[in-house]
Amino acid sequence: MKSEQTIVSEWITIEGPAHSIPVFTAQPGSQEVRPALILIHEIFAVNDHIKDLAVRFAQTGLRVFAPDLFSCSPQFPKDSKAKDDLTTMREVWAGIADSTLIDDLKAVLSKVKSTPNVLPDAIGTMGFCMGGAIAFMFASSTNKLAWAVDFYGRIKYPSLNDKKPKHPIDYANSQTPPILGIFAGQDELITPEHLELFKIQLEKLKVPFELKVFENCPHAFFNDRREHYKKEEAEQAWKMTLKFIEEHSRISSKKN
Repeated sequence: MKSEQTIVSEWITIEGPAHSIPVFTAQPGSQEVRPALILIHEIFAVNDHIKDLAVRFAQTGLRVFAPDLFSCSPQFPKDSKAKDDLTTMREVWAGIADSTLIDDLKAVLSKVKSTPNVLPDAIGTMGFCMGGAIAFMFASSTNKLAWAVDFYGRIKYPSLNDKKPKHPIDYANSQTPPILGIFAGQDELITPEHLELFKIQLEKLKVPFELKVFENCPHAFFNDRREHYKKEEAEQAWKMTLKFIEEHSRISSKKN
């Protein structure tokens, strides 16, 4: 994808099924019709890291929409420092049903598809950690996405409940779009057995997928603002991601 000189970023509001959804957008300044990315945040909501990523992807030519999926929660902290607390934000995430997250993302997708200068058949989604699992579930719950990228999202939850009634992998079906799964070999949240399940399930459903495990990396190795950042592997993952997006956006664009 070609690089754009000028990036325009702003917050917009999209009306979801039950509440308003704040969305950070970053787009090339040109009027050229381009593919789009729905970028799903980590457990820490839409923070500076996610905004930086949105701009970085926009510089490759994508129109990027990063919804803050936690703002609807009464437990969502107003204090920016509290948003950096893992325990606090896990409680926020645990209190929101996966079905609500998916429905909100479908509302975002509907808006993105109708946005001027977006190729409606070349929209994909991507997420990191918690957001990777949500991206996978979202992509498997609609037939309107061209691709999905899952950065070390849980494949199986530790347990199920009324808010999380199915494991992320159980959302996969024959309409799941092409998937790129990027995982860390030193991730205690995702075991080799989980990765094998990921492969078996997608192969059984004949879902096109690529799987890359960075064996010597810990969880969250792509995030350059966290202590587990691995520069060389993150750069390799970035190149793989851009190649995957370009290949599948080109295929989708020809359908338009």
